[in-house]
Amino acid sequence: MNIAQRLQRSFKPRFAVIYPFGLFVMFFCSLDEASIRAGIGFIIAGALIRLWSNGYAIKNDKLTSSGPYAFVRNPLYLGTFLIATGFVIVLKSDPRWLEWTIGGMFLLALCFVYYRTIKDEQDMLLAKFANAYSDYCKKVPAMVPCLVPYNKGEKWPFNLQRLINSKEHKPVFWIFILLVIFHIKTRILIEHKALNDASWNLVTAALFLIIIDAAYEFNKKKFQPKA
Repeated sequence: MNIAQRLQRSFKPRFAVIYPFGLFVMFFCSLDEASIRAGIGFIIAGALIRLWSNGYAIKNDKLTSSGPYAFVRNPLYLGTFLIATGFVIVLKSDPRWLEWTIGGMFLLALCFVYYRTIKDEQDMLLAKFANAYSDYCKKVPAMVPCLVPYNKGEKWPFNLQRLINSKEHKPVFWIFILLVIFHIKTRILIEHKALNDASWNLVTAALFLIIIDAAYEFNKKKFQPKA
């Protein structure tokens, strides 16, 4: 992805929703053990769903109905929404009602953006896969997983190379890094405490992930499949 493509991607509607919320939480939010316990499950669940999904997704070329796609049509969006919900719960502000108000508006805006995106994608997929996609839509919900998997269509197994090519490790890494940043902010700026051994271990782990991410970007051609 070149610089022009990155800039174009950065101005997609969902990112226009994320950026204002990001600025708000950066300046006005912190976290504590109680908020982490309340929201971390949503973040982990969302990240795992996205990792699982990217091991199956074959975008545009085939109608994917394997893995999580047998239970929900948009598992990547579902995973992102769970992660966003987790951050709304984990990050708290003073007064608390302000964070819930801004967080609630953020989630509602994200729902609207995904509704429009899913509708546009449905039109495209219906034109491309016709009756196969129409039948898939009838049996599999858009965002709320069903209990009985869709058993029609072509099936294929989870593929680690496909997951690597998706670069899904990057958001997983940066979710952890962001949580560490907010931990440091809370400890130093809010609680006015020095970093303890546990905090330094988190900082070390975050720096390690940054190094891995940078190394991947520097050597990413080695990870791409040969033509």
